[in-house]
Amino acid sequence: MLEQKRTSGSQIFPAPADGAVIEETPPVFSFLRDGKEKKYRVVVQDRSGKIVFEAETEKNHVVPKEPLKPGKYRWNLLCGEEERGWQEFVISENAAVILRKDAESVFCAVPDVRPRHLFFKEDIPGILKKRKAETEVLKRNIEAACARELPKPPLFYSFEDGLPYREYFGEYREYCDRDMVACALGYALLGDEGAGKKAKELLLTICSWNPDGPCAVNAPWNDEIGLSNARCIPAVYDMLYDILTDQQRYIAEKTIIAYAEQCEERLRALDFAENPGDSHAGRLPAYLGEAALVLKGSTYIKEEILIRWLSYALEIYGGIFPFYGTADGGWAEGPFYASSYTKWYLLFFMAVERFADVRFLDRPFYQRLPQFLLHFAEKERENHPFGDGYWCGSEDPEWKGFFAQNPFRLYAERFGPEEARIKAEQYAAPELFELHLLDVFLPEGRMPERGLTGEACAMAVFEGAGLASCQTNVADQAHGTGLLVRASRFGSVSHQHADQGSFALIRNNKVLITPSGYFGRCWGTKHHRNWTRTTKAHNCILVNGRGQETDSFRAAGRFTDWKHEENKRFFLRLDLREAYPMLEFYERSFELTEKELVIRDEIRSKEACEISWLLHMLDRPALQEDGTLVLEHGGERAVVFPDKAFCGTPDITGRFGTDVNEGVEEAFRVSMEDQYHVTFITQKKKQHYIEVKICIV
Repeated sequence: MLEQKRTSGSQIFPAPADGAVIEETPPVFSFLRDGKEKKYRVVVQDRSGKIVFEAETEKNHVVPKEPLKPGKYRWNLLCGEEERGWQEFVISENAAVILRKDAESVFCAVPDVRPRHLFFKEDIPGILKKRKAETEVLKRNIEAACARELPKPPLFYSFEDGLPYREYFGEYREYCDRDMVACALGYALLGDEGAGKKAKELLLTICSWNPDGPCAVNAPWNDEIGLSNARCIPAVYDMLYDILTDQQRYIAEKTIIAYAEQCEERLRALDFAENPGDSHAGRLPAYLGEAALVLKGSTYIKEEILIRWLSYALEIYGGIFPFYGTADGGWAEGPFYASSYTKWYLLFFMAVERFADVRFLDRPFYQRLPQFLLHFAEKERENHPFGDGYWCGSEDPEWKGFFAQNPFRLYAERFGPEEARIKAEQYAAPELFELHLLDVFLPEGRMPERGLTGEACAMAVFEGAGLASCQTNVADQAHGTGLLVRASRFGSVSHQHADQGSFALIRNNKVLITPSGYFGRCWGTKHHRNWTRTTKAHNCILVNGRGQETDSFRAAGRFTDWKHEENKRFFLRLDLREAYPMLEFYERSFELTEKELVIRDEIRSKEACEISWLLHMLDRPALQEDGTLVLEHGGERAVVFPDKAFCGTPDITGRFGTDVNEGVEEAFRVSMEDQYHVTFITQKKKQHYIEVKICIV
């Protein structure tokens, strides 16, 4: 038998899984290879046993050229005399038809005009008419950019020197992603010659630096400078094309080529098609594709190389991607990274759609993403579970302009539902664009033949990503109760935490119960690594003081049942056994109404074990004489009624297990708001049944 067991969190999930319902056609058939040089055969039969598709490949995925009709099918994977065995799946009646095109035809469709990457000249009046408020912000950005000096070249930093590097690339993005892009847009959209001059100065300054040095895409210390360059330089070059001399075009094109070659080499070294969970590398196929589109007509690179780059991008995004985004619209890493990691390839998607009607955005994930963001990215909410971006609250600098600059707006306008369109219109452009201006001034996209989102719903279980939301008033979350829960097949890898079964309780957008911890100064600080990403920082349990594994694809959970009654009473059941290998059985359930949440845990183990039952909140709770716990925050109030099985009084502390600034040089220390942590303890037993009631008063 051909084993299809994943050995790493970055690997693809073999698909379609047995029993899957597929909502796009033709479907993508993906699998894990047993050796990179072997040839595989994919065979697909309809319910009568007739072969409807058959292909041989050395790759780990194939896509039929023609759609398969709705109905029941089965598929098998063969390698020599070995086979996986038949896996059944269904193509739904409403499956979106997503036709792929070869790179040669897409490349031929690229026009010779400039600009051509983000928009054509004929798109400009429509963009300016629709984005009047954003255009005024752009003008302020241009004024500020023209008053700034040119950036200094980056220095070498070792991996251990992460904090100085983090400070530098944060500052560098202001020059590259913000100032240079703003000025290039000012020239291309507004005809501002002063902005064009500044953009050209910035472009040529950045292109004068060694692309193989500290700003390389594959730099061993960090890649963020290189990633900014690989994304921004092609777009800026395209917008400034007619004011560059032949020599300046040569410099820019050679720089674009250098970064594209780095992207290709990194993708090859990662075997990215097999390991698409490498989060940063997920941007690179788009940058390869954009380089190919922008460089068409260049005399400094062979056309066959450009077509190869374009082919790879089309193959990845038409096949195994998105990895953390699933057909139900959920993103496993949470809303913050749903924002970031749909931005990076959005420009490529929009370009090939305009050139050749390649409609990747019509895939189910993108159509349903607005539903996910309605539930998990409410702008006025104090924080946004789950994953590394949860600490980024509504007042955080990185959250400003989230909706104004986020793909949420584009997806909401394009796919709905109506609640998402209304929400997107409510959020004005920020005072200044911090980053990601390339996403703001895009032309109208082509509307889908039919949408999949439907109306906003009070209960949304994104089973594929492993996130669930219950909202008593999803259209107006400032006047309702919300429950967010995680149980994900993706485990605790990438920007995810060891938090299967964790939850957040929200009342009128005030977070009464929340995960705890911070990034600190940057990703990977001792506090982030030893507290924020661990189980003890979340509303979970510990078993004999032990939590779930961090950075583990095995620390997984899943939703097994969910239902609601007239949007007033919600029920969720989770299987968390995989996340706690020391247990024989662990189910957690939630029952929510407007004024009450009940959490039930059923636990069995071979050996007697002690359970630590954890809660975290933003304000210090008050322990009452009767043993109840009163939570008050932002004018909202709840009372926790502990299970009688808990021993003694709970431990309540405002200290983190690892301080936010532990191991951080004084110059880089940050000030973060206190958070509070409650631990209830049980006696040691082989079986536990725990029930905790939380009343909102």
